[in-house]
Amino acid sequence: MNQFKEDQLVMCGQVVDYVTENKAAVAVSEVAGEQAAEIAALYEQVQGARGGTAKRTQELTEDAKTARTTLLELLPALLGPLSRIAARLQDNDLLASVTLTSKQLRKLRPLAFIGVVQAVLDSAARPAVVPELAKQGLQPATLQPLRDALAAFTVAAPAPRKTINQRVVAGAALEDLLDELMDEMRQLDEDMKAFKLLNKELYKGYRQARKLVTTGGNGATEA
Repeated sequence: MNQFKEDQLVMCGQVVDYVTENKAAVAVSEVAGEQAAEIAALYEQVQGARGGTAKRTQELTEDAKTARTTLLELLPALLGPLSRIAARLQDNDLLASVTLTSKQLRKLRPLAFIGVVQAVLDSAARPAVVPELAKQGLQPATLQPLRDALAAFTVAAPAPRKTINQRVVAGAALEDLLDELMDEMRQLDEDMKAFKLLNKELYKGYRQARKLVTTGGNGATEA
């Protein structure tokens, strides 16, 4: 959401806190009490929708980091033997593909990193290379943790970006919910006007809570 919408949501929280703290006094007007409860429920829905997408994105980002770390830890166990095999077979192409430093690997973007690791595993599966790896104690089954780590990273790496894109879509829905909340808030404004006669201090406090406090330093305004 943009900053104005964020400020609106903060203001809604202020109002919900105020009418909740003064629930008994607001309930003097049955209509105002019901409308205040409606706003409190909708506010919780908006907050839950925003918090859920943020949490999910964070979790997926952590999954991607974990999978990448695992690959970076395991890959040298294959790169070292492959470079020795390339020298024995006098295979310059293989040597070029496996002569990678940890620094080079860490600099690669996710898709490039996936491609490099897949190429290394493909090289390890070449008929001429498999028996040479066996001489160094590396059977195809021994390499399964690397393949599993690559599969995990391939799934996790694009996930945060995909979820961020989903958050853009969810953000549109979130703004719709906030617009609905603001519509309900304006109805409560009308209901609360009765307290100019019923309870002036309560109404004054409500109007104070209802002010939009902007983060741009322009003070409080009506929203």
